[in-house]
Amino acid sequence: MMSGTIMSSISIFCYGTLMSPNVLARVLFNKRDLPSNSPLSLTPATLHNHSRSRLIDESYPAIVKSEGSSVAGVLVSELTPAQVKTLDAFEGDEYERQKVQVVNENGQAVDAWCYIWVDRLDRLTGVDWDFDEFMQNRFKTWIEGEMSAME
Repeated sequence: MMSGTIMSSISIFCYGTLMSPNVLARVLFNKRDLPSNSPLSLTPATLHNHSRSRLIDESYPAIVKSEGSSVAGVLVSELTPAQVKTLDAFEGDEYERQKVQVVNENGQAVDAWCYIWVDRLDRLTGVDWDFDEFMQNRFKTWIEGEMSAME
């Protein structure tokens, strides 16, 4: 627990496309890569009692509460309030940012925010979303579309 200390940064647990530093760079900085002077920290983490699912006809996933299930992802720390607002807009109305507790790579419990699915459950396939599959088969199309939209 962080009693008596003031949180100077905001952490968000990412479990989908935002696990890619390149996707984060595009969303937060309108760049292909994270700036070398960015204070952002990306570390492996796990969210327990939730499950991740592919969405029908989408390249991104959703997570919902699910007792006994766990989701591996990335804890993105050192975010500013303005960056969180940007991420809120990116995630849209299908998700609600909620406080969760994740376990970091050192086994410590860490408080973080997470975008939890609040849209229709019938959009979930029930099949776990695969980050490696996204990076191999969908990332190139996604990032090219995003980058051309910037230019």
